[in-house]
Amino acid sequence: MKKLTFFLVYTVIVFSIFSYTTSIEKTNLKQLLHAQYTNKMAGASSQLNELQKAVQQSLLFSDPTALNDSLQDVWRLSSDIRQTIGDLPLDREFTTQWMNYLGRLGNQAKLTMTTEESKANWNKSVTNVASNLSSFSSEWDVATAHLLQEDKHYNKWLDQLSNMDVDSNFTNLSASVKSYTESDFPLTSSESDRQKKKDLQALKDQPISEKQALARFKEMFTQYDKATIRIEESAKTAPYPFYHITFHDGIRLGYADITKKGGHLLSYLVERPVDESTLSQEELVTRANKRMNQLGFDDLKIVDSRENTMAWHLNYVRINPDNKAKIYADGVQVKIAKDNGEIIGINSMEYIQKETLKNQPMKKINWKTFFDKNVEIVEEDLAYSENDKMEERLCYELTVVYYNKNVPHTFRVLVDTETAEIIKNEKL
Repeated sequence: MKKLTFFLVYTVIVFSIFSYTTSIEKTNLKQLLHAQYTNKMAGASSQLNELQKAVQQSLLFSDPTALNDSLQDVWRLSSDIRQTIGDLPLDREFTTQWMNYLGRLGNQAKLTMTTEESKANWNKSVTNVASNLSSFSSEWDVATAHLLQEDKHYNKWLDQLSNMDVDSNFTNLSASVKSYTESDFPLTSSESDRQKKKDLQALKDQPISEKQALARFKEMFTQYDKATIRIEESAKTAPYPFYHITFHDGIRLGYADITKKGGHLLSYLVERPVDESTLSQEELVTRANKRMNQLGFDDLKIVDSRENTMAWHLNYVRINPDNKAKIYADGVQVKIAKDNGEIIGINSMEYIQKETLKNQPMKKINWKTFFDKNVEIVEEDLAYSENDKMEERLCYELTVVYYNKNVPHTFRVLVDTETAEIIKNEKL
């Protein structure tokens, strides 16, 4: 009995010590996290004040050198604040809007430093930016003071880290920043076109019914005619309406998304075991091309491929029938099983809406004087690529090799056919 009493007393003491130690550790962690977020919040406030001054200072100068110094500060500070805000568990909607605003402000400053045309755009918008940043700075001070004045807000930070919705003064800031973005940095026509394409707004096809979508799926994938299939419409909050189809057939389990407008295949994925035996890459590509043609993708060309243990991943792009140029923005990604060449994945989101291409002159360029004497051109083609203004430009696409002390380095260079501007330069 004495031993049992001793054991119970000992157990109570141990648990008491453990609970006390755990409580102390939790309190220390709480204080450490609170201090960390407080310091970052204070840092963001300081950076915001510096950004506000830098924007106002940019109004003072016409001299390019002096103006560029101020713009350099705007670009640097907007980037610094984005990084700081990204580390804080604030209202998600506010963080998204504020990061977007800072990104557009920084990009505008950077473009102004490098493009003469953008200086006029900066002068038009900078007055509003300076005024809005001043108003936002006051709202920010009120919101952060309220958040930091009481220790209980630690729990709200934990809720934010857990992706839980919590009420805060930053909800009002989110609405403010959104209005600032719309007034200070309205979408250019190119950006607007890009957003419309992303949201499938240009589709003019007539809507199809759920029954028609199911028939369309079975027409494309006849092997699943007897599979267990379930179909449902996308949520009302989706950026565009589509039908989501899930199917199960023996060892195969997968899904397909089909647009409500026109019944276009958005995506397709099937999971199944893949045998160890593999076909050759040439045979796999041949089978993939044949199957893509059967599915209606008959104007594509493979531009890139990579493999893993089970499949090859192929990147297709649309070919412009007029000049045979590759349109990288109109791409389709395909996953093909190594064992039998079956297509087990398709992503055709970019392909559904064709890019709007404008007629563009093709200036002859002397590549011998354009490139260094140690550069060798190994392949030349035509391709469309997006420039800094999000405009699709026709380019000479050149694969070149540069020899440095007899060591070859391969690059892919895209040169605008009209302006000879280098749109892209990447090492392969």
